Amino acid sequence: MRISKIVLLSAALCVLAVGAGAQTLSLLNTAAAARPFHAVIEGNANPTFIDPCTIENHETASGKALHLGRITWSSDEMAVFVPCPPPTFPAIIEVTGNFTMTAANGDEIYGEYHTTGTFDPVAGVSVRGEYTFTSGTGRFRNVTGTGVITANGAATPPFEVVGSLDGTISY
Repeated sequence: MRISKIVLLSAALCVLAVGAGAQTLSLLNTAAAARPFHAVIEGNANPTFIDPCTIENHETASGKALHLGRITWSSDEMAVFVPCPPPTFPAIIEVTGNFTMTAANGDEIYGEYHTTGTFDPVAGVSVRGEYTFTSGTGRFRNVTGTGVITANGAATPPFEVVGSLDGTISY
């Protein structure tokens, strides 16, 4: 009879320990959920006019990002003039794209963005909008996060572009 009380007491302590461990792990995950994120990139665009109203663009860049260190950037996007065709310049554009940020160790973060801004054949491109991290690899396998993305680019070759991302990241 005394042994069964000891077994029951041991089982109850194990259940409490597992529950406390799960609660501690949950608190640790919550604490890591909202880290600040900042990245700055510089590179080049490779725009192609699909029609008078649509530009397809592939960008490559390098830079630095909080939590990643040195990064490379690659994005594919579509820019659409609104209205089409643009009545005057600077023209309003909407840009939607997908990106990959690769850390020095090879871990990647994938995301998407939607921006609006202006295009001028002389002054270039200036956009601002929102980004969302959608997935990743390595330590960023379960990444989430959102924020603001801004970019400015030249309208003539070699189509230099600079950009930044500011928001939050969880991984």
